[in-house]
Amino acid sequence: MVYKTKLGEIEISDESIFTFEKGIPGFEHLRKFALVFPQETFPIGWLLSLEDSEVGLPVVDPKLVRADYDPAVPSEDLEEIEAENQEALLFFCVLTIPPGKPEKTTINLRAPIILNQKKKKGIQTILENEDYQLRHLLSEEIERSKTVV
Repeated sequence: MVYKTKLGEIEISDESIFTFEKGIPGFEHLRKFALVFPQETFPIGWLLSLEDSEVGLPVVDPKLVRADYDPAVPSEDLEEIEAENQEALLFFCVLTIPPGKPEKTTINLRAPIILNQKKKKGIQTILENEDYQLRHLLSEEIERSKTVV
């Protein structure tokens, strides 16, 4: 189906659509989002609202940025997205890209977006781990991961 989104009109398959029962912090009124990976921005993907064409969050697989990323998801969050465990889940972290200053891009490792592909449900959680902050400089995390791997 074709949707009008922040990235323009794009074809979105049903497999890419997820329901966030409580919305996403800051966008609690929005429930339906699609995860898309345009060729022009890959490996950065976009979590696009299907209810408000102005809302779209740039996201990335945190393992591409921080090789040792190992979130412990609270059990109540697993229950909300009907996941038995976290092995089959997809994790994405939101990027903040300052206009005109992509070198200052930060990644939010503290509050990942978690998707249950099987049930098509998603949640943004807040992790307890103090090592993960709301803003990590993307370039520093990538450099750090080179020494970890």
